[in-house]
Amino acid sequence: MDTSSYNTKLAPPLDQALVQQAMALIEPAERIALLAHEHPDGDCLGSALGLAHILRQAGKICVPACADPAPDVFAFLPDLATLQQTLGDENFDLVIALDAGELTRFGPLYERHRAFLDQATILNIDHHVSSSGCGKVNIIDPGAAATAELVVLFQQQAGLELDRDAALCLLTGLITDTASFQYTSTTPRTMEVGATLLQAGAVAETIVQPIYRTHPLAQLRLQAAVINNARTSCGGRIIWSYATDETLEVAGATAEMDDNLAGTLRDIEGVKIAAFFKSYGEPARTRLSLRSTAPYNVAEICQRFGGGGHARAAGASIDKPLPEAIPLVVQALEEAVHKA
Repeated sequence: MDTSSYNTKLAPPLDQALVQQAMALIEPAERIALLAHEHPDGDCLGSALGLAHILRQAGKICVPACADPAPDVFAFLPDLATLQQTLGDENFDLVIALDAGELTRFGPLYERHRAFLDQATILNIDHHVSSSGCGKVNIIDPGAAATAELVVLFQQQAGLELDRDAALCLLTGLITDTASFQYTSTTPRTMEVGATLLQAGAVAETIVQPIYRTHPLAQLRLQAAVINNARTSCGGRIIWSYATDETLEVAGATAEMDDNLAGTLRDIEGVKIAAFFKSYGEPARTRLSLRSTAPYNVAEICQRFGGGGHARAAGASIDKPLPEAIPLVVQALEEAVHKA
């Protein structure tokens, strides 16, 4: 294949040996399942759909799948309708697991197809620092701002085609995981990858308008309720809040409207660590999102509760009701602040 049109200057590159090992899995495969983790965000959806577009151009039959439907805000993604909540008859030669390094992160989709996935040939692409890798080949780089960044590096180094639809999906992953290139995880390579996607025809406004500029009134009411519920500790350096089914009902909101509420709390003046707790439909389980500023590593804190993520953004699922989970986590946050 003529690779003269590819951007070979993206640096640092992926380990070319890993790229070759991954292609050795892809080339003989006819049917490929691409997994996005449960409670999907822009990066896992964009990476799964974008890589599916790329591999279809290489003649592969691709089925993107996720335990949960995509939030309505991502309705603009090309071929979003192809996203399934099941692996059907499990007739796949290869599974590509994206934006998570543990099969359990794929939630009910993994539980429903555990026997198949536990023995399947898996290619894992992820950028989380806590990722242990779940594949026969694992392309894991915590230095990447998004899994979409790694997918583009892989596409470029493997000499695969990149069309406009794939570029839009992958730019969605890049923009959402960096908050439009605002986070410290954004590197020169991240910006170069973004430029590559723009050159391929992706239009940033297509992504930014529905995600960052247009908000339903119910979502803003939910945000107001969460801020009203907020409590602080350590002189305002720690802040936390919560939402329940009742919170959603009063605001007229849906669960997907709570996206990035931890980030909203972190952006309050003086805050160093923000925690957002939520419990919807499962009173005995609490989901936790943490956001922080330097030097606090919230991935390490979330790992204590069975979760993980990035140094400045992480999460966990805790098998305790809100009234029990909140004080446990707040204590851990206070210990982290006192040690710093």
